[in-house]
Amino acid sequence: MTLLARRDLLATLLAMTASASLPAVALAAPTAGFNDLDRAAVERIGKAWLEQNPGTSAKALAIRLFPDGRNAGTLADLRRRAAGDFRQGAVFIHRGWRLSQTEGALFGLLALGIAA
Repeated sequence: MTLLARRDLLATLLAMTASASLPAVALAAPTAGFNDLDRAAVERIGKAWLEQNPGTSAKALAIRLFPDGRNAGTLADLRRRAAGDFRQGAVFIHRGWRLSQTEGALFGLLALGIAA
């Protein structure tokens, strides 16, 4: 089993949120490690983020994460926002993991999709 590199986390999470109608976004994300991401863990992390952000809906998260829709620049935008979160101390800590609020929101969006 290959471990998912931290730098690939956003790309993998973004690929998981991409639909078949967005092949350019899905193809822009690395596939290495994608199958190794434990969907149960994604759901647990997402639910923990949602517990700290009550009342957050999938629609609100999609608007927050993809204000200009999903396109070729989405991954770069998410990476910039995640880096900004860390610089500003906007972090989500779960079981010792320090994630940006942007990463946490992606996990939350996925958890809402998994739960649906």
